[in-house]
Amino acid sequence: MKINQNLLTLKPSATLQINEKVRFLREKGKKVYHFGFGQSPFPIHPEIVTSLKEQAENNHYLPVNGLDILRAKIASFLEKNQGISTQGSSIFIGPGSKELLYQSILIFEGHFLIPKGSWVSYIPQIKSKGGTYSILETFIKEDFKLTARVLEAYLNTHPEGQQILILNSPNNPTGAVYSHQEYKALAEVCRIHNVVVLSDEIYSQVNFKEEYSPSISKFYPEKTIVFGGLSKVFSAGGYRLGFMVLPKELDHLYRVYSSLSSETFSCVASPIQYAAVKAYEYSTHLKQYVVDATAILYGISSFIYKSLFHNNIDCINPKGAFYMIIGFNSFSEQIHKLGIRNSKELALYLLEKYQVALLPGSDFGFEETEFYFRLAFVDFDGRKVIKSFQGEIDSDFIRKECPNIAMGTHQLIQFVKDL
Repeated sequence: MKINQNLLTLKPSATLQINEKVRFLREKGKKVYHFGFGQSPFPIHPEIVTSLKEQAENNHYLPVNGLDILRAKIASFLEKNQGISTQGSSIFIGPGSKELLYQSILIFEGHFLIPKGSWVSYIPQIKSKGGTYSILETFIKEDFKLTARVLEAYLNTHPEGQQILILNSPNNPTGAVYSHQEYKALAEVCRIHNVVVLSDEIYSQVNFKEEYSPSISKFYPEKTIVFGGLSKVFSAGGYRLGFMVLPKELDHLYRVYSSLSSETFSCVASPIQYAAVKAYEYSTHLKQYVVDATAILYGISSFIYKSLFHNNIDCINPKGAFYMIIGFNSFSEQIHKLGIRNSKELALYLLEKYQVALLPGSDFGFEETEFYFRLAFVDFDGRKVIKSFQGEIDSDFIRKECPNIAMGTHQLIQFVKDL
């Protein structure tokens, strides 16, 4: 039997795989501190749930590109809460931003550019179509963000063909957020070299210092396609609804996207789209809910960062999302004495010996021999914590309300002490 050879090298998504493994261990009664999976821990706001219930009997096919009122609500939301000026007719609705990104990767011919420290699915999606890609160097001193300097150096030495850059901010796996200045500098390089940008902004409002995160589309609107959705900001990953904003300059691709969507997923489930209308109306209560959830994540991230940093563990201080990169490279000699040579082996060791689940950096574009890991700080009961939240998070609150966070952090510190 012949199959697409590009798919033979693919493996199950690392994030979903670690979640299944932890679930299996927990079902067997084993204690695991789950820093491996990045699902929002908070319940979906009642306004959205009520809307979904009211539409439960709606079994109609909706327009391929999405419900008109939903697209209009998202356009208004983006204008007010993300600084992006667009209109409903430029927005496409799909079953998660992940699927819309994949559709874009299928549509664009060219060479893809992935900064080191990027989401696990970008490269497998490119591989599945037989596409080519390069991983662009990033550095811990710059929070693993791509710089204009590195991008320009690459493009000057690779001037041929169409280049497609995939950016993600707030970033999974690092928690880093690109600034206006950083995006402006990247935009200038992209414009000179005619680069297409796929901007994954799924965590935009999960920003620890600002109301929302900057978008490169402000500085490079003509060739930037923005992606977002319900899963992170609204804690609705299982709803599987994402959106994509196509700029006016790429209007000629409208029919291509519509045709591909119609021949693949047809449309997103009707009840989900109507529930999303309520989400993107972004009432005062719902907005405050997002603000409170983000404040909790900020407090937890600060606790972990300070605890690990003071014990000489390399780590990025997150500015958004619910991840950070941590590293044990300064302990490489001691780790090698354990017979461990790469991040995957160390991840297994930490899970078996210290009950801590982390994802190895090699799943995010880092070298296997680099001892970097993604730490997702969401292993707590979000429903319980948000009810207990009184506007401030300290170490006592975390030990009481987020025991797995406190103990998992303790176990990582214990690991380096044991070395």
